[in-house]
Amino acid sequence: MGFFWMLMCKLSKEYQVNCALFLSLMASGEVDMLSQGSSSSVTQSVGVIINEPSSSSVGTPRVFTSLSPGGTREWIPSCSEELKPIVGMNFKDPEEGLSFYKAYATASGFTSTKSTTTGRKKTGVVAFQYVVCNKEGFKASRKPVVEAVEDKSDKARSTRRRMLTRIGCGAQMCMKNINGSYVVTYFKEEHNHPLYTPGCAKIHKYGRKMSILHKKIIIDNSKVNIGPVKSFRIMKELTGSYDNVGASKQDFKKIQRDLKALIEGSDAQMFINNFQNKKLLWSAFFYDYELDEEDHLCRAFWADPICRKNYALFGDMVSFDTTFKTNRYNMIFGPFTGVDHHKKCITFAAALISNEDIVSFEWVFKIFVKAMGGNEPLCLITDEDPAMKVAFPKVFRSTEHRFCMWHIMKKMPDKVCRDLPPDSDFLQKICKAVWSEEIEPAEFEERWAKVISEFKLENHDWLLQIYEKREMWILAYFRDLFLCGIMRTTSRSESENNFYTKFTNPHLTLVEFYMRFESALDAQRHTQGENDNSSKHKHPECKTRSAIEKFSSEVYTTTVFYEFQDEVESALFSCGLDGFKKEFGLDVYTIGEGCRVRKFDVLFNVETFDTSCLCKSFERQGIPCRHMVWVWKAKHIQKLPRLMCLTDGV
Repeated sequence: MGFFWMLMCKLSKEYQVNCALFLSLMASGEVDMLSQGSSSSVTQSVGVIINEPSSSSVGTPRVFTSLSPGGTREWIPSCSEELKPIVGMNFKDPEEGLSFYKAYATASGFTSTKSTTTGRKKTGVVAFQYVVCNKEGFKASRKPVVEAVEDKSDKARSTRRRMLTRIGCGAQMCMKNINGSYVVTYFKEEHNHPLYTPGCAKIHKYGRKMSILHKKIIIDNSKVNIGPVKSFRIMKELTGSYDNVGASKQDFKKIQRDLKALIEGSDAQMFINNFQNKKLLWSAFFYDYELDEEDHLCRAFWADPICRKNYALFGDMVSFDTTFKTNRYNMIFGPFTGVDHHKKCITFAAALISNEDIVSFEWVFKIFVKAMGGNEPLCLITDEDPAMKVAFPKVFRSTEHRFCMWHIMKKMPDKVCRDLPPDSDFLQKICKAVWSEEIEPAEFEERWAKVISEFKLENHDWLLQIYEKREMWILAYFRDLFLCGIMRTTSRSESENNFYTKFTNPHLTLVEFYMRFESALDAQRHTQGENDNSSKHKHPECKTRSAIEKFSSEVYTTTVFYEFQDEVESALFSCGLDGFKKEFGLDVYTIGEGCRVRKFDVLFNVETFDTSCLCKSFERQGIPCRHMVWVWKAKHIQKLPRLMCLTDGV
């Protein structure tokens, strides 16, 4: 688009005429070039007038200079006579006169400013009204603004430099109240400075305007952590050039500054008012909050109707993560998160707390259970916070409490590996023991002791602490507990952290934070909607002729099916029968897998088709394992047993 307009300008007849006139004057030596930054403003000797390209909004079509009696140069705009004020001109009120002079200033290439207003004390009627050039007068002297800045070596002091715009220009117009109308009694048109060219006018602040579109783009972009400077660059790409943006980078930054200034002092009240408004719109919207002794917001909790519905569907396992600092008040953000039927993270509720103490966690847990109709989850995954561990049993009666393995293992390199040689393989060996899903507690303890002994870490304080709490985070101790993968899967916990981090930062007000939280929630729900649509209207391709694989492609969501498809392939091409027996009316198949030493027993009920495997994969993940699939194939079962199709996966 930029090239298009450039070519059109070059082909313009007016452009060619102006260029020819300019070159001829250059050759005759009549043109006096004055440097004005990046613009090419042209001024002339007395009486010589040069036409410049006009602007539809702000510009200086014609201008000439003259010498005052004192010998100083003056710039005199020359515009249409209809726009120029004259002594004796009448206006019905001061506003009409101000508007007229503003139009004259715009056409002439300068900016007007309302100046002195003199009124009659008894009636309050304006007697005199002055309107002047914005460069009128001089700026009052004051002490420079000094800011402290961080230097690499030491703290230094720097002075903020401010540019001066007022240089004593005398151009002005005076209106006097005569018999109810305002008559121009004085008009001075000479300026002591060059006037704006059309190019300069776009850069000058009076030639720019922040529209509703600009403000919306800035605010919308801020919801996804895009600042005003990047928003300005995006706007430039959308409009084709910086001239077409209609505002400057500084204007964009000021909008965000003004927004924070508007919020300042009433941030928490606006935050709570937002909840109250949502409650009026949605009766099912739930929120609660508490204030401290100084009437400051110290705790807040909220869950919209969709969050509560999702909990009813997928709330068996919940993760509560309090590792986010998302606002300028250092309040801790704690989302309640689960896993949906596409194996994606989904938000059930959220809380903000000012202190990570027992009282705060107990309050949050109570409100969470209340918001969800008194229904407790089967398992709640948290970090290792000791206050949370104390608060948990005071609220939850039937819920299992576990620690997130990802948060613990994330600390391992910093806590342990820094004391070991750089080429140590400790991390690989300890992870092999910790992340194994198929071992029993005794085998885990044996593996752990072997690794600790090998690297002589028997007296390492942190390792001793987490080993004492092993029943809270090692999978071997709760293999029967349905976790849907959120506790152990590194990518899932990391994804949850990255998801909220993308939308937030520690410098936000509460109002800004909530705007970004809603944007994050919208993104999450949009992804779920896309996945729902894909699973309903698209069918994954089967890799085998197995009837069970074909059936599962119709009942499982796409993501769950692909995981089950891997189990089907392994069952058909890797697994085999190592033994068979009958116990308590059940068929017991011992299934081996390739060269693996470990074997697993599968119990099968001939009458009900109920199946269970000692690998416990179905109990943990909700997906039938390869050992079960082998037995079903041997029994010529064409469809998944009813109990194998969990509601969360269809």
